[in-house]
Amino acid sequence: MANWSPRTIVAASWLFPAVAGGVGLYSVSRATTDPFSLLVAATALVLGSLVGVATSNSGNRFTTGLAVAAAIPFVFSGDTGVDLGGTLGAYGVGLATVWVVRYSRGEKHRDVLPMMVRRFGGYVAYAVVYSGMRVGVFADLSGGWEDLVPFVGAVLAWLTAEVLLRAVLVLGPRELSRAYLARAIVYDINVFVGLALTGALFGELYPAIGWWALPIALLPYSFAHSAFRRFQETKVTYKQTIRALARIPEVSGLAIDGHADRTTQLATSIGMEMGLGPSQVEDLEYASLMHDIGRVSLNEPNVVKMGYTDDDIARWSSEIIAESPYLKGVAEDVQQQYEPYRKPGEQEDPGVSIVSRIIKVSAAYDWKVHKDRRSPLEALEDLHAGAAYEFDPDVVASLRRLLEARGVLTPVRS
Repeated sequence: MANWSPRTIVAASWLFPAVAGGVGLYSVSRATTDPFSLLVAATALVLGSLVGVATSNSGNRFTTGLAVAAAIPFVFSGDTGVDLGGTLGAYGVGLATVWVVRYSRGEKHRDVLPMMVRRFGGYVAYAVVYSGMRVGVFADLSGGWEDLVPFVGAVLAWLTAEVLLRAVLVLGPRELSRAYLARAIVYDINVFVGLALTGALFGELYPAIGWWALPIALLPYSFAHSAFRRFQETKVTYKQTIRALARIPEVSGLAIDGHADRTTQLATSIGMEMGLGPSQVEDLEYASLMHDIGRVSLNEPNVVKMGYTDDDIARWSSEIIAESPYLKGVAEDVQQQYEPYRKPGEQEDPGVSIVSRIIKVSAAYDWKVHKDRRSPLEALEDLHAGAAYEFDPDVVASLRRLLEARGVLTPVRS
């Protein structure tokens, strides 16, 4: 991943509208579509790209610009094939304008540039593949297949470009692995495909019924979008409830204040840096928040009198979490959190999940820093010392990389 200087990022960012706009204007000069239609398409792409429709838990942001981009090659098609010049012209001019608008809003260059490059690369791949597949052997297809088959191939090319560019083009400190970034796009493929299908439906119907195609195309998507938004809102509420429960031991003085939040933030960052998928990172988030909830049992004088171990706390936490069937897997991860990652004579213990190993390292680091008052370097060295059996060395190494990226530790130069 690139770790560019701020000046390099700004220079590269200003280069994008010049390149995209130049490609767009050159393509317009070779277009067969009338200028007014090109202007309408570019304007629609600009407006659509500024209207967000969904933000997933994995961090992907989607706009109606995806649907507009999917529709343009259909609208610019005729008996002689797709007007590739007009399509690329609308893409280039539209995205160059979107960059200007986002820059005028004060958005950060290092956030805007990767997204703009990713969109432009995906749109171009989609248009080129769709245009190429509409001729040759596919031109003999009929009954709607002449549009459907090229569309499927083009969407696959578009998705591939998005995945590759999302994984490769990241500016700033290295905190997310390429594997996680790639999986995050695939994780949200339902939203991506839903927007592309909406645009394709409009583009397919527009030549026959004109602008009446817009409400027809938007109607099925509106139901899917509404369901997706409600699902996302439910998950947010669910996490807020879990976070509130996780605060009980801290408010009661039975755990370090802020321990659950800090452990969760660190654990999820390690999970993403190591390349876990979004679903695993979500499990890691739930497990980290609730990993110490069993400490509420320490309010019972008899429990304290009889004595307890870390394993008891893990078991109590697991039993509380297991009351929710949805979190059964998370309960198992929490119960294993104090297990060593391997036993003598073994390479590793396959019964201890990667989620449990990450929680073990994250919680121990936070405890050493905020309870034992050790410096970040001292706490990390303690974890390295225990990497023979207790702590997974791969997780500890990931923690070190994160701390170095955040400037908490000074990286060692070889």
